[in-house]
Amino acid sequence: MSMTEIIEDMAHEMVGESDFPYMNKPIPPNGQAYIQRDYKTGDLWVCCPYCSKKNLKIKDNTSISDLELKCKGSNCKKNFFVNLKEGKVIE
Repeated sequence: MSMTEIIEDMAHEMVGESDFPYMNKPIPPNGQAYIQRDYKTGDLWVCCPYCSKKNLKIKDNTSISDLELKCKGSNCKKNFFVNLKEGKVIE
């Protein structure tokens, strides 16, 4: 059983099938960036899908299409893509 399956099982036992109220769902490293909110400042950041390093600060209404970024992490340095529409990731 993978770690993702274990976390999903724990979340389903806590609240049912709908959502994860107390934890973020695990994100697979597929080369597509994801958005994370900094809980201390409330800012939105584009994060590397491989190492989770914050790379680009954005606003709620930001739209970006097919931007290729290189991770700033000292050990990562991998390229990934950013696709956003109004501050949300486009699949």
